[in-house]
Amino acid sequence: MFYKNTYKLIFIICLAVLTYLLLMEMAPAKNVSLYKDKIQHIVAFGGVTFWGLLAFQHHTKTVMLVLAVYGALMEVLQGLFTLTRQPSVYDWLADVVGILLAWGVVVLWQRWWNQRRG
Repeated sequence: MFYKNTYKLIFIICLAVLTYLLLMEMAPAKNVSLYKDKIQHIVAFGGVTFWGLLAFQHHTKTVMLVLAVYGALMEVLQGLFTLTRQPSVYDWLADVVGILLAWGVVVLWQRWWNQRRG
């Protein structure tokens, strides 16, 4: 039970930090690779998803769906409430890729853990 509560706390903190980072104003970037931005989205959403799946182990599909909707909502909010950010379907697709990769990592990790425990 201790670990589950710890996972929930980490998930909430990661989600709060991600929300802040996605909605903060940024100076226009110079010579930034398109791929670097997508990798950042993949890593950020992968990390949040990893902790969300550990915190809510019996609600895998719900966690993944909610985070995918959250990613889409953040893209819309970037267009509405920020001056220096633009909404992008490709950013959202990178978010979904991060969610799916994290799911794969969690599945593999849980299989390894269950085999180790016997």
